Amino acid sequence: MVVDKPSGKTSHDVVDFVRNLLKGEKVGHTGTLDPLATGVLILAVDRATRLSEYLLKNDKVYRVKGRFGFSSPTYDIDGELSPVECPEISKEELVSILSRFTGKIQQVPPPYSAIRVKGKRAYQLAREGKPVELPPRSVEIHSLELLSFSYPDFELLVQCSSGTYVRSLIHDIGRALGCDAVVVELRRTCVGKICEDQAVSLEILEREGVEPFIKPPHEVLGFPVVKLSGKRERLFRNGTPLSLLLKPGLYSVLSETGDFIGVGRSNGEVLKPEKVIA
Repeated sequence: MVVDKPSGKTSHDVVDFVRNLLKGEKVGHTGTLDPLATGVLILAVDRATRLSEYLLKNDKVYRVKGRFGFSSPTYDIDGELSPVECPEISKEELVSILSRFTGKIQQVPPPYSAIRVKGKRAYQLAREGKPVELPPRSVEIHSLELLSFSYPDFELLVQCSSGTYVRSLIHDIGRALGCDAVVVELRRTCVGKICEDQAVSLEILEREGVEPFIKPPHEVLGFPVVKLSGKRERLFRNGTPLSLLLKPGLYSVLSETGDFIGVGRSNGEVLKPEKVIA
């Protein structure tokens, strides 16, 4: 199901909220959002939690508002803000610097992040006052569009690969302009092909119940669909590869009646069961 996460709640808060509505049913999220952030948070219910890894890898789209002239250990306004001396930055200078952050880049995650360091989350170490040194990682920014600018505030539309930290992106843009910058607002508008117009608020879930908003897995995964019947369906359910001429890649596999069976991977000639939902 696709939830519109409100600001001020963690992704785990939303999971707990939905789990309580479902009276203890297994629920998991498919990629965290910062407490400050709002927008698309895809939850997996019951056996669909086994499919979370496919959604974690999807590209993301964000709208983010940043503000020059401040630093924060969390790289956003939820942290302790400190003013930073800044040259007056023009719109032209900001647009020019954005090209340096487009494409494949090396990015250091924020100290306040959920990355594990020697068995502990980085944010736990940071809260304890311990130094947090995270290695840079390769991410890809597909596009950066300046939506608005009124110094010291600016708003960007960011299309990026999984694993990108928008807080680090805003911080790095500020540093590249001889200043610093923090995230003021952050909204995830899309995960893969699932966008905010499909998301439901917690208020509606509480009022109308969860069940009407649970989607079949193949509608969210976005893979091409293959339908199997009879013997082929039984073989797939039992984990047997099938001789099928398909384009290489991942497929949502359905029964003849349209029930989701699992995910298969094709090499062009053979469809191999990768995840089978009993």
